[in-house]
Amino acid sequence: MTAAFEAAIDTDATADRRRVAPWVILVVVAIGVAEAVLLIAWQRDAYVNFSDGVYALSAREFLHGVMPYRDFAAAQPPPVFLVGAVLLAVSDTVGSLHVGLGLVDLLTAWLVGFCVWRIDGRVWPAALALVLAPLVPITLNGHAQLLPETIAAPLLLGGAIVCSREPRQLAGGVLLALAVWCKLAFVIPAIAVAVLAPAPRRVLASLLGASVVLFGGSLLVFGAGLWRESVIAQFQVGEPSLHYVAGLLAQAAWSELPLVIGLVAFWILARRQHIQIRDPALARTVTAAAIGGLALALTVVKLGSYINVLIVADPALVVLATCAAAAAWGAGARARAATSVVAVLLAAQTISLLLHPSNPWLAVRPFAQSGLAWTETPSQVNQAVAAAKRCPLRLAYAGDPYIAFLASRRMPGLQPDLFMLAHATEDAPFARRAAHDTPDCP
Repeated sequence: MTAAFEAAIDTDATADRRRVAPWVILVVVAIGVAEAVLLIAWQRDAYVNFSDGVYALSAREFLHGVMPYRDFAAAQPPPVFLVGAVLLAVSDTVGSLHVGLGLVDLLTAWLVGFCVWRIDGRVWPAALALVLAPLVPITLNGHAQLLPETIAAPLLLGGAIVCSREPRQLAGGVLLALAVWCKLAFVIPAIAVAVLAPAPRRVLASLLGASVVLFGGSLLVFGAGLWRESVIAQFQVGEPSLHYVAGLLAQAAWSELPLVIGLVAFWILARRQHIQIRDPALARTVTAAAIGGLALALTVVKLGSYINVLIVADPALVVLATCAAAAAWGAGARARAATSVVAVLLAAQTISLLLHPSNPWLAVRPFAQSGLAWTETPSQVNQAVAAAKRCPLRLAYAGDPYIAFLASRRMPGLQPDLFMLAHATEDAPFARRAAHDTPDCP
């Protein structure tokens, strides 16, 4: 099969670029689509992430004319609510969210494959990377979730691609600004990419200018509440215990270990000339996206943050790890053995999550009682939704926002994010509104 793929490639002698036959592109695209469909079928309506339910219910409220930052507490900038509202306008169901966000994940996977193609120049590593991208543990656990990370992942990697192309850095800066617009913390990988771009001053200027336009326009539309909710309230939620933070960082390290090994191996092999980097500028910007994305793990020192923030680091890490594995496989028996060990570890984590998502024994860090896992299985969700639907419509539902979304029940005071209400003093008016909405159920 590999030989057939390679035989379908032509070489452009003047540009030193390989071109892929159209049928090969169609096969790779079909594989990606089939994988996306299977992952949606695997996920169904499982309850995975608390924030996913908050943003889904917030997007529904927004779609129905209830304004974020004014009528309900909203802890992030507008894109997550805008994207959710658009998808729910197509069909007000969780299935519409999963299909739409699954397509976003598929776009990210295609960008990963494109980056490997540009850097390595061969078809089979690019196809492998496209398949692998949605399956690495943290990304798989967050598959098709309505999170800022899901939306920003293709924007950051797309920004790294465009910023590496000399005539197009201004457009790259705009893509990076759109990623930062999804979540302010993403300014870390965005600046990292800009600094390592071939023309950093132009990219930084574009990033700054586009950010001013995006956030300035958002303030004009949504008012000062946007600043109070997404910035001031976020700093008021407090800090978790050191034990909790250490556990999250340990889980992040365990989940990302195979990919980080691949990142390090890529540059070691490149330095020893075992890798012929066909697009050095792209390799640098992708590395910047990976390292900047990994730095986001430090944001877990804020209460309410979780390691799903590393979803934005995974695509760049998969690019470099795949290129490293492809090169190491041809670098001798020892390199092949080391690659096999790392690949087995990554495969074991992924398979355990696919087979036992509620108790993925190998996806959870060693000696931990919990880690990457579904909060409730689809059958448990169905039971919770049935119980919520038995609550009278005149009563507010004070349970999990994801269950409220599926059961079409309103939260107290139309406030989907009860966590922020309980921890941020800036949200006191919204908390009072929720407290006055009694009695509630359950």
